[in-house]
Amino acid sequence: MRTVTIAQTATASIGRLGLAAAAFGKPTPGRTGERPEAAGGPAETTTDARPGMSDSIYDLLVNAAIAVGWLSERRTLYGRSLDKDVRVMVTAKDVLVACTVLTGAAALVGKVLSRRESPADRSVPGEGHASADAAIDTEGNRRHPQSMTELNRAFALLAVASTPFINFALFDSYHPHPLRSFFSLW
Repeated sequence: MRTVTIAQTATASIGRLGLAAAAFGKPTPGRTGERPEAAGGPAETTTDARPGMSDSIYDLLVNAAIAVGWLSERRTLYGRSLDKDVRVMVTAKDVLVACTVLTGAAALVGKVLSRRESPADRSVPGEGHASADAAIDTEGNRRHPQSMTELNRAFALLAVASTPFINFALFDSYHPHPLRSFFSLW
């Protein structure tokens, strides 16, 4: 039986923190418990704010932490003899983590592309304002990252929610039901 090292445990913990960050969003600086209007700032939603380079790096690091953390945890789990129900739960979490990373990458690409293509860049020559086609493209570009971010959060929440089921299945496989094990001695 393989022993779990501190590095494996730390990597799995960082991956779980990455899943929590993807599920519950980026922490916002400022006073906790206050609405933006109360803190003196304008009421601005995250979809209205233009993502900066630090947002892209943050999203990239979160996705990397999720992928590396789960791969390390998965390797540790498969290093042991697992029951069929544990393997099924691990495979289900494989799918959820893969979907989380893929939708996170798609949202990141969408944010970067929408940042590059601003409505001011698509103005009609001689008129000084954006054309109707440019507005439709801009709206489409804004909807894509938002929907991918919502999908990303949904998959991340499901992956976080699946962890206790894996833990319960592992506990059951390592420590069989006491009543069944008592009768198996007879």
